[in-house]
Amino acid sequence: MNSTVDQQTLEKQLHRFLDEVLLPYEEEHHIDSEDPVNMDHIHWVRQKAIEAGFYGINLPVDLGGKNLNLRGICHLKEILTRSGAALWGHVLGELGGPLRIGNMLKLFSSYQFDRYAKPVIEGKAGCCFALTEPGAGSDAKAIKTVATKNENGYIIQGKKHFISASPYADWAIVIAREEVDNEEPKITAFIVDKKTKDTDGFELGNMQIPISGEQSTAEIIFNDCYIPKENILGESGKGLLLGLNRINENRASWGATYLGVSQRLLDLAVERAKSRNQFGRSIGEFQAIQHMLADMATEIYASRCMLYNVIDKIDQGENVLAEASMVKLFASETANRVADNTLQIFGGQGLMQGNPVEKLYRSVRMFRILTGTSEIQRNTIGKALLKEK
Repeated sequence: MNSTVDQQTLEKQLHRFLDEVLLPYEEEHHIDSEDPVNMDHIHWVRQKAIEAGFYGINLPVDLGGKNLNLRGICHLKEILTRSGAALWGHVLGELGGPLRIGNMLKLFSSYQFDRYAKPVIEGKAGCCFALTEPGAGSDAKAIKTVATKNENGYIIQGKKHFISASPYADWAIVIAREEVDNEEPKITAFIVDKKTKDTDGFELGNMQIPISGEQSTAEIIFNDCYIPKENILGESGKGLLLGLNRINENRASWGATYLGVSQRLLDLAVERAKSRNQFGRSIGEFQAIQHMLADMATEIYASRCMLYNVIDKIDQGENVLAEASMVKLFASETANRVADNTLQIFGGQGLMQGNPVEKLYRSVRMFRILTGTSEIQRNTIGKALLKEK
């Protein structure tokens, strides 16, 4: 499924899905990414994406996927984010779906797979990954959420925040400090249910609405939640490694999102340069505007080359800690420069609420902070350089 022909076919099918299914649905139901999204809409897009063959496309064929590698997924993510669709994150299952757990499925026991993973793959449930805490953002080793062992299992106490997809999640993979009598504390991954009338689990805390206005991130709170011992994911004490391994791939693959948004901004800027007239001609005829567009396109091209070089290394199993940080750093800062130039080209219209450029301008500012700040990326790159022989 990674041949050029198959990838091109997938991309054409995705464009058709967006143009004929998703975007018309969003327009009909007045869906805006800055408004709360009804779970009925989430369930709808999951099922439509399953029917179209995109939901869980990263999974093995025997689980209903197409075993698409990370390069292929990133190409599709570029198309999705370039489209401007509000529900784009649910098409491949990135927001709480199988794309979020695909590379961790090998760690699930048969019980865990049937109880937790299978409903997510079928679009009947959502999940989230809970690592970040108020006092442990980029410093994952400072985790304070505690899972204390007793004779029946574990009791977990604490709070996570900035947890993407948590409003749609029925369960969470939680990285916590495991405490056992007479043993050194260790960082372990647990599967924790959401609290219901039948389940003792986490509660959703405050909705954390960022500058972009999107309502897909919240706190999750653990008030003496019971976790059966069968809900340890993978090996006890290996939770931090699980979290860090996921972060490296996440940082690289998010570059595709930044690229798609950057390309959408460039599309809008080019259209504006063609259609806006000043002094008897289109502003695109002015050299100052042409140079801005040229710089934007050049940086996007450089980001794309960097991204797919690193993605290929990840697909081949190479260690790309520093390179993944380079992609995250360069692609996120490129998106900010592209957004700034696009806003300049739009002038006063771009400043108005409701204009897509105004919304995108707010959104891209988050890119330099999410999944590790630009400063953290520079730290990682610099340390890697100093370790080289």
